[in-house]
Amino acid sequence: MALADRTIAVQASTQLGLISMTQARAAGLTPRQVKHRLATGTWVRVVRGVYRLAGVPPTWQQLALAPCLAHPDLAVVSLLTASRLHGLQSSAPLLPDVTVPMGQNTRVSGATTHRARLTPLDTVRMGPIPVTTVERTLVDCAAVLGPVQLQRIVDAAMHSKRTSARAVDAAWDRSQRAPGRWGHQKLLAALEDWREGLAPDTAGEVRLIRVLRQWGFPEPERQIVVFDPSGEAVGRVDLGWSTHRVGLEYDSERWHGPERWNHDERRHQAIEALGWTLLHADKADLRPGQRGLRQDLERIWPSAA
Repeated sequence: MALADRTIAVQASTQLGLISMTQARAAGLTPRQVKHRLATGTWVRVVRGVYRLAGVPPTWQQLALAPCLAHPDLAVVSLLTASRLHGLQSSAPLLPDVTVPMGQNTRVSGATTHRARLTPLDTVRMGPIPVTTVERTLVDCAAVLGPVQLQRIVDAAMHSKRTSARAVDAAWDRSQRAPGRWGHQKLLAALEDWREGLAPDTAGEVRLIRVLRQWGFPEPERQIVVFDPSGEAVGRVDLGWSTHRVGLEYDSERWHGPERWNHDERRHQAIEALGWTLLHADKADLRPGQRGLRQDLERIWPSAA
């Protein structure tokens, strides 16, 4: 069986360390020999009919792939698990979401099974894992997420330029072949700002703009270049109102880490020396119930105006 085990090891190396019963039998193993490997700990069962080779560390990506190996050419990772695979959110459900074709009575072991019609335009492969595209993932998640959560993953997808509002609209149109589709109004609302050609530096800035609207402030200008009296550019403000000389800096972890603090502080002082008032915001200021940023804006707004 050395040859069969070598063949299986090579195949498993392309599948996150996993092998299916169908693949094991194709390599020359009998069900009894597979059972022996499980009993001796050479293999570890992941889901029914799919096994992880001993020595390969377990991962959540294996849990996503395993149902697809158990049902090849049938199951596709979708919804919240697909959102995690695409990097649109930081967590995945304990049971992976998979979609199988409409009309299939298959119940996928080790997964939450959904049924829908998927065209070839709606699926891709991320390594060995078949998964719905970013735009189809947004369409599917619109049916199960609340407006705030949906807005966050839409912002993440749009800011990373992985898709576009037009592509999401097309994916929605294709999905209408499946009955019972929900969430269209939520999805349209989440896409609204991105249809305006909004291009701030971070998705957090998009959410900050929405919060400012809700608070009743005028639409802010974006990426304002501040010049000194000689016409030399001193720096750029993320958001603000140049007529009031009030600016907002969104301090994302990616672009405003410790290595940027000295540079940011010098730019901040130079801009304020020209009569501007700069406030800083981060993701904590966007949480429901947080009033610090709003109170600071309301305090300086009358004097600025």
